[in-house]
Amino acid sequence: MSKDSVKLLNFWPSMFGLRVHYALDLKGVSYDYQEERLLPNKSKELLEANPIYAKIPVLIHNGKPICESLIIVDYIDSVWPSPHKLLPEDPYEKAVARFWADFGDKKLFDAGSRLIRAMGEEHKKAGEDLKWALMKIDEALGTIAPGKPFFGGDAMNFADVALAPFICCFKAYQKVGGFVLPGPEEWPNLYKWVDAVNSVDAIKISTPSPDKVAEFAEVIRQRVIGTA
Repeated sequence: MSKDSVKLLNFWPSMFGLRVHYALDLKGVSYDYQEERLLPNKSKELLEANPIYAKIPVLIHNGKPICESLIIVDYIDSVWPSPHKLLPEDPYEKAVARFWADFGDKKLFDAGSRLIRAMGEEHKKAGEDLKWALMKIDEALGTIAPGKPFFGGDAMNFADVALAPFICCFKAYQKVGGFVLPGPEEWPNLYKWVDAVNSVDAIKISTPSPDKVAEFAEVIRQRVIGTA
């Protein structure tokens, strides 16, 4: 049997691309990595692999492109089910994992992005929305997997992989966005989860430095301010 050809096209600050890194690394999949540049210098390979959206991340498996981060993570979980499934077999547990992954896109990413870019009342509202989103994650962890470190219990699952990339943004939210992160006495489940995620060897492989992420966020904010 010929060896699988696996390649990831991504831009390093992308939290969506980091999901794919995490899924591949948790599964122990060997893959090539191609760093992409954004407009106006997107590679020909990216444009050909994702002609609809022309966005990263894109996973190319044996010449076939798969796009959109959560779809890619689902694909990885199906093709490489070992060492454990990220999506639970139980239909309800699977739905819950998908819900919180989607929550990351619709609430956490949205609020964090606005916090870095917005000013005035919009910036204040973004901070409130981010705090609410993180509070809900803390509550969910205590409800879905009480006493356990992950959404998946003793091991990371689909929801953990989807939400974990935002951890390295916390410093940017605070340093660049002025966000005041409540302490572990207020959000004990969230802090336990963060510590557990950061202790996973496979997660350490691709996680960028929080300082580097904060520096990138500062560049984004300055660009926005400069064009306001």
